[in-house]
Amino acid sequence: MTRLRSSFVATLLTTVSLFNLSLSFTATQSPNIAVVTGASGFLGREIVKELLADEDLNTSNREIICLVRESRLADEEKYWANIQKDDGDLRCDLRVLPYDMIDGGTSLSNALESIFTRHSTCDPECCIYHVASIFSPTENHKQMALDNVKGAEDLMNIVATFSKNIKVVFTSSMAAVRGSGQVPKNEKFYTHEDYNILSELGKNWGSSYQWSKAESEMKSWEIAKENNIPFVSLCPSFIFGPPTDPKTSNSFSLSIVSSWIRGESPVQSRLCVDVRDVAKAHVIAGKSKGAVNERIIVSTEARLPSTMMAAELKRISTEIGVGDAEKIHADTEFDGGIIPIGSQEVECADRLKLFLDGLEPRSVEETMADMTEALLNDNLCLGETK
Repeated sequence: MTRLRSSFVATLLTTVSLFNLSLSFTATQSPNIAVVTGASGFLGREIVKELLADEDLNTSNREIICLVRESRLADEEKYWANIQKDDGDLRCDLRVLPYDMIDGGTSLSNALESIFTRHSTCDPECCIYHVASIFSPTENHKQMALDNVKGAEDLMNIVATFSKNIKVVFTSSMAAVRGSGQVPKNEKFYTHEDYNILSELGKNWGSSYQWSKAESEMKSWEIAKENNIPFVSLCPSFIFGPPTDPKTSNSFSLSIVSSWIRGESPVQSRLCVDVRDVAKAHVIAGKSKGAVNERIIVSTEARLPSTMMAAELKRISTEIGVGDAEKIHADTEFDGGIIPIGSQEVECADRLKLFLDGLEPRSVEETMADMTEALLNDNLCLGETK
């Protein structure tokens, strides 16, 4: 299995390189329509927020479509209606529509049909930001992984059926770049040319999830190439940062940091990136002609030691006067594995600057400080509400 996937990755990288030379996205301006799958999630909401803040996109002839689960529809409609009401500068049209990633593409097809029917007198540009995926610890992790891959394939196949100007910005992951214990191709650090060839479907929850991210991205590249779909894949590392709305946002990273602040688990050293920077990367990739058909890692390049992260959390807890700083403690056993903590783990800064308009991710210290302050100010990490 590993040899087959290694062969596929080599072929894929060569094909994508040739594909870059033969295809260019015709749009030179911002997409008219922005469609965000998983728009109610930690990253999805931040992307919508960034789209609204973008001067190129927040204009009267623009439209943002938030695709969310049916069960989230009413809450998200209310949430964004309040945002639009409170911000008098919002000029674009924002709609919330139902989306089910594993319905065979029906809900996405319905959404696109409504978009192009609404704009039948013109030929709007459309950018789909595919953020949605299933990330939840479960005993049935094999099915979770297969659903993730099927969801990505269905999305790309639906896009292929529309003879429209549709671009896809695909949210992949560092999990698609390397598996646990995988040695980088250059034996130094991971780059956009590395693909996870170690994670196995069905081995355990973590391995199944990581397999699904690599497989989803590779399948999506295949379909994009076969159908000349303008495509960008972004591979963020572990996403931290302050939530768009602390009271209604929910994510694995929020629960992790909350447990660190409560002293329930030790602060870990992780390769990470700020949610605000990942959202900005998506919006820039959606507008950029140069980013088309590129695979881009979005991350800081080295891990911050857990002792430094714990010290920062303690400082903020003490300054704000919320929580018990003495309970915060660091994991001092993990040394980083293949690449020691503090050493360069990925190479991505130059490509971020080249393809994403000079984007420079925030420091880990700033990210953790802002995230911790947001959680402490709302007492969310203490299991309380104001």
